[in-house]
Amino acid sequence: MLTRLLAGSLLIAAALAGAAQAPAPGSPFTGPFVDLAAPPPARATVPNLAVDARGRVWLGWLEPREGGGHRFRLSSLDAGTRGAAPAWSAPVTLAEGPNLLANWADFPSVFVAADGTMAAHWLERGQTRGEYGIRLRTSADGGRTWTAPVTPHRDPPAAAEHGFVSFFDAPGAGLGLIWLDGRDMAGGHGSPQGHGSMALRSALVSNGVAGPEMLVDPKVCECCQTSAARTADGVIVAYRDRSDGEIRDIAVSRFKNGAWFAPAIVHADDWQINGCPVNGPSVAAVGKDVAVAWYAAKGGEPKLQVAFSRNGAPFSAPVRANSAVTYGRLALVLAAADRAIVSSIERGESGAELVVREVRRDGRLSAPVVVGPMTADRSSGFARMVLAGRRLVIAWTHVRAGAPPAIQVRAVEVR
Repeated sequence: MLTRLLAGSLLIAAALAGAAQAPAPGSPFTGPFVDLAAPPPARATVPNLAVDARGRVWLGWLEPREGGGHRFRLSSLDAGTRGAAPAWSAPVTLAEGPNLLANWADFPSVFVAADGTMAAHWLERGQTRGEYGIRLRTSADGGRTWTAPVTPHRDPPAAAEHGFVSFFDAPGAGLGLIWLDGRDMAGGHGSPQGHGSMALRSALVSNGVAGPEMLVDPKVCECCQTSAARTADGVIVAYRDRSDGEIRDIAVSRFKNGAWFAPAIVHADDWQINGCPVNGPSVAAVGKDVAVAWYAAKGGEPKLQVAFSRNGAPFSAPVRANSAVTYGRLALVLAAADRAIVSSIERGESGAELVVREVRRDGRLSAPVVVGPMTADRSSGFARMVLAGRRLVIAWTHVRAGAPPAIQVRAVEVR
């Protein structure tokens, strides 16, 4: 099903040798991370971030609801005028109720397209055990008003899972999204081979209405995050694939002129695992330049890897980007065509830490910068990260013993 994009062993060795000889870049930041006191209350979790053309940063989260269930809320951070302190807007509620699904790995998101159209999604439980679906709303006026919620998938109600959404901005085609779709599975994710597979599907959205579904890949890993980015040539999406032999390497597919191209493996890690690692990739683009970051642990050796592509060419040999034991759960942005900034969770001397580092196309790595402590268990979820101009903003669920979880947001200026 896939076109393998492989580099020869001699080429890989040469690239690694060149990286070892080159001096490491200095800190990619002009100073330390600073706190941005965010509005989510105590016990709020699973933050997500987006940035718009004005440089406003949008923060979404889930918080407990009185009487049970959860509330999906949204606030924006405006940089303001020169010299003025940034300020968060009053939170708005996009959805609430007893059926909102709160999951540490599959969480709501917010997105802003190039034309200013905003989109937000969340998950809702269905009528039967194991059934949940995607709900989404859009806004054409900067978040002041929103369309009625719609569901992008058209399969009849059943005990099927739909989630792990990524929005994208398709030039000439409008707003789009991809998601993991379990309608073909029998018995939930992890079903034996031959009983149906999790698929990757897509749809375009216009004026708050989802168009026809498109199949991107009929068999993918069941519960790893997806990622999408706009390029000068269209859209690229990244996800964890799944072969009949349980190889779960990272694949990409491109969307151009209204159609999806055949998926291709970024790099043959050949990680065989009979189960989902719940650790998806992250993709970012600047013009025609693309970078993908991902986690793999073949042979029990955890790696954080980053690969680059230019002008649609095959991806480069990956750069290993972890200096300590990594738990993955990463995010990626591009500060320039040859400069990626990646966040992940690593094992530190006093426990797990959320760290960021710069990865250069030529293989050079900056020293890791600790953003803050972060537990390695599920309660801390996944950190999210965006670049607003030269300001890098990162948000995560901060978990401490004896205290309720709290969302923490920090920022730093990128050189």
